[in-house]
Amino acid sequence: MAVVVSNSDETDELDFESFALSSDTTESIVSALSELRGSLVDEAVVLSTCARTEIYVQAKEFHRTVEAIAEVISSKLGVSQSDFQRYARVHYADGAAEHLYRVACGLESRIVGESEILAQVKEAIEEAVQKGTSGPVLNRLFREAIEVGKWTRAETSLSVGSTSVGSAAVKILLSELEEVADPNVAVVGSGAIATEVVEILSDSGAVVTVVARDPSKAQLLAKSARGKFAAIEDLETVLAGADGAIFATTSPTYLLSTSNFVRVRSARVDPRPLVVVDLSLPRDVQPDVAKYDGIKLTDLEGVNQLIERSMSVRLDAVAEVEAKISAYLERFPSLSATKEISPVIASLYQRAETIRVEELAVFFERHRGLDPKLASEIDRLTDHIVKKLLHTPATQLRKVVDGSQNTDIVEDAKVLFGL
Repeated sequence: MAVVVSNSDETDELDFESFALSSDTTESIVSALSELRGSLVDEAVVLSTCARTEIYVQAKEFHRTVEAIAEVISSKLGVSQSDFQRYARVHYADGAAEHLYRVACGLESRIVGESEILAQVKEAIEEAVQKGTSGPVLNRLFREAIEVGKWTRAETSLSVGSTSVGSAAVKILLSELEEVADPNVAVVGSGAIATEVVEILSDSGAVVTVVARDPSKAQLLAKSARGKFAAIEDLETVLAGADGAIFATTSPTYLLSTSNFVRVRSARVDPRPLVVVDLSLPRDVQPDVAKYDGIKLTDLEGVNQLIERSMSVRLDAVAEVEAKISAYLERFPSLSATKEISPVIASLYQRAETIRVEELAVFFERHRGLDPKLASEIDRLTDHIVKKLLHTPATQLRKVVDGSQNTDIVEDAKVLFGL
């Protein structure tokens, strides 16, 4: 069955920053999940954003799989397994499908209808396909989630008038730089949010410099905005000449610490404060930097507060989107059950074959003088009888599952045949 283990900033009592994944940690978790393939999981996808950490798997066993995922995540993040389990939310089967559909539509976001999450869902499945950790169930699940997410944004008002995290960050930054013509802005990062920020800044007339660890990604993104690019090692130099900066990376450590900023400030010629918006979790900018003169820092919480003020326009569309999700959910249980009935049918055939072979052995022991040619004919005949007897129930099982939304048929078949 499909299972998702989720931590997000929607849990009010949770300090989500301690559960946010850096790119290195994500890679490590993917490797650990790969080691579970075959024993507990068949497929796995990691969805990691600044607001949620979610592991999607096609699981062989529910409880053992959830425990294994909790152990992997807690060990990689350096938090206690009890803390992780306390805040984690677990969904399975059609509940997992519904959760992902809601995530892709923006219904599970702190900012209902925000736009970045759909691109992040798409990135997650593309990464899993590239690494070979996904498969037919999760591929279809994510494909349909992306479809309903696109429909939501094209056909409803859920995103009308909404402000994404990226666009809100640009709005905050440009409002602080309204007296600066064609401001020089550094965008640190090259993911989905950074890409949106670069596009909006370019359209506004800002001069953009993209700074990223991967020079090829930085160059490609900068080219789309007719801007410049720089390596992460040159960040201090870029900031010394910038009017503002927006950070959107998955770095596990601060990219702008207090000591970094002191050097940046001493190298700046412009007496105006450097305007910085940090969209990252874990944070890219050390919070104590805000105590220094020469900088105006806004973190992700400040950006979210701006967005929440424009929420009311979108709420009328929630019921419409939920109805669409319900329609999509009608497809998923059949897929899940179809996947799970195959090993049941295989076990049924295997049990029948074991019985056939055991009974033949007893028969041949009693008739030791039997002509070998006749013995071979008996072997083929009994094999044919067993397969013919099982063909109809196996075919009917597949038909019932394919046409049903009730996945209990799988468990019923196990009980019926004593498997």
